Amino acid sequence: MKMKFVLAALPLMAAASAWADDAAGNADMIKRGEYLAIAGDCTACHTAPGADKTAKFGGGYPLASPFGVIYGTNISSDKEFGIGSWSDDEFVRAVREGVGKDGQQLYPAMPYDSFTKMKREDVLAIKAYLMSQPAVHSAGPQTDLSFPFNQRWGMRVWKMFNFDKGELKNDPSKSADWNRGAYLVEALEHCGTCHTPRTLTMGMNTDKAFSGGDLGSWVAFNITPDKNAGIGTWSQQDLVTYLKTGFVAGKASASGAMSEAIEHSLQHLSDNDLNAIATYIRSVPATGDDKQTKPRDDWGQKNQDVYPLRAAGQTISQSAAALFNASCAACHGKGGGGSGEGFHAYPSLFSHTSTGSYDSRNQVSVILNGVQRHMEKGEIMMPSFANQLNDEQIATLSNYVSRQFGNPAAATVTAKDVAKMRKAADLTSPPKIEEGTQK
Repeated sequence: MKMKFVLAALPLMAAASAWADDAAGNADMIKRGEYLAIAGDCTACHTAPGADKTAKFGGGYPLASPFGVIYGTNISSDKEFGIGSWSDDEFVRAVREGVGKDGQQLYPAMPYDSFTKMKREDVLAIKAYLMSQPAVHSAGPQTDLSFPFNQRWGMRVWKMFNFDKGELKNDPSKSADWNRGAYLVEALEHCGTCHTPRTLTMGMNTDKAFSGGDLGSWVAFNITPDKNAGIGTWSQQDLVTYLKTGFVAGKASASGAMSEAIEHSLQHLSDNDLNAIATYIRSVPATGDDKQTKPRDDWGQKNQDVYPLRAAGQTISQSAAALFNASCAACHGKGGGGSGEGFHAYPSLFSHTSTGSYDSRNQVSVILNGVQRHMEKGEIMMPSFANQLNDEQIATLSNYVSRQFGNPAAATVTAKDVAKMRKAADLTSPPKIEEGTQK
């Protein structure tokens, strides 16, 4: 009788063991999917600005494009508005081929031209993680571009010229570290989406890969090993530190889209993966730019001409230096050399890649938009001056910083330039500041 009981229990024990193995395997897959979703920066585009944790992956993030605003879609586990009813094949097709559940063509704001290089098992791990998260029952704002850009069938034509379908394969002649870096840079982190220039048909110009991208009011800088235009003077550790923290003293501090990439994705990667990214990036072909005549972090020096202005009590409307003194000197130092040490240090305005560029757009955009990075070690913040300074004053301030601390070639900003960038960022103009009014 006892033997019969044991024999009868064996199938149940085997089933329980198999269930436990499946559960453990699924948990491992979800955990791996979470890391891959972070590496792919899914949160940044598929979560609305200011949304709380209950709306994560619920869509609604506005992505500016030359043709209008494209909104990130709901990729939560919701069955009506999200991906809760999607099959594995449907999800893989959307991520790697840019085709939605019902066959609609997706806009390449979803970087499937990079994600096509992902491994199928990695895409499915991301899906498993998304399905483990709370459903967000909301359609969110819908993309509504003007004609002819609202005709999604046109994406088929776009793909004929700009989409090379296929998973990235390892290069057996390279190290495991290099191959991992290539996979992260080319596929998951989709670095080329911002840092590679576009062709006339708005595809990535792979002949000039990573040589810099035009983001409208921002510039995604050249990250090839060119010593003047790119990052050829950066060490391996410089790159790893920047990707992890967004700041390298005497070189750069992150802002704009790069700041968001570090906040949501790069700071959370393992040191091994960050080193792999740096290894790969430092190996790509160098691409120069004749307009950048020396390294971007090799411009400028301390300038002390604000000292006499403090004593004279000049107001912000009386000179460019006084404007700097009132708006910037408290944090960046009277001589522009920065202040503080370590993680919360305010960066120097000279020996900085933004002020040392011949293109002033990032500098102006930082003044307009400010900087805010939520980091694991704390928050990095610079206030926006959009509501304090008018277009003429911001142009004057930017040109002063370029002449005194950075690349003088960038001191060509006009009030009209600022107004255009202000409008693109949907920022309102401040009240007119009357002559003689104190800051």
